[in-house]
Amino acid sequence: MKEKLLFVTKGGEDCDKGFSYVLELAKALNAGVAVLMVYSKRAMETFEDVMAAAAFAEAGDIETMRELMHGQEKEIEQTAEKKINEFSEKCRDANIDFSSEVKAGEAIQVIKDFLKNKPGIDMILLSPNLSSDKKLLDIRKMLKNITKPIVTMMAAKAEA
Repeated sequence: MKEKLLFVTKGGEDCDKGFSYVLELAKALNAGVAVLMVYSKRAMETFEDVMAAAAFAEAGDIETMRELMHGQEKEIEQTAEKKINEFSEKCRDANIDFSSEVKAGEAIQVIKDFLKNKPGIDMILLSPNLSSDKKLLDIRKMLKNITKPIVTMMAAKAEA
């Protein structure tokens, strides 16, 4: 059976940081790649958007309220779709099996649920944008709850 790597990243424009490493590792191991893009539920509803929507609702402008509440969600979906397509194309070019999911929620729970539904994952690789965000992901808690090997990637800092 072919190995499968799980690349977990926080959704957004910089979600591709670390993916080139995962791609090279997949080539070396002759493994497939699954991408799990995680958004916090808080990213889906910023305070400003909620307050603006409430103001429009109070004024009776329900349509504008709905647009505000769904605008950020649409933007997140478009960014996620664009990045997933880029990941898919890179894997296709490298002849690597690819799958993906985009989920909102607490990162550790989202990863646990993913692994429960897809037990064929052999290794988890956490992108730099996720592993460096202590508010979004507690690595120690993750190690207690997930038994798969976990690799955390950090962004390289250039020195002058």
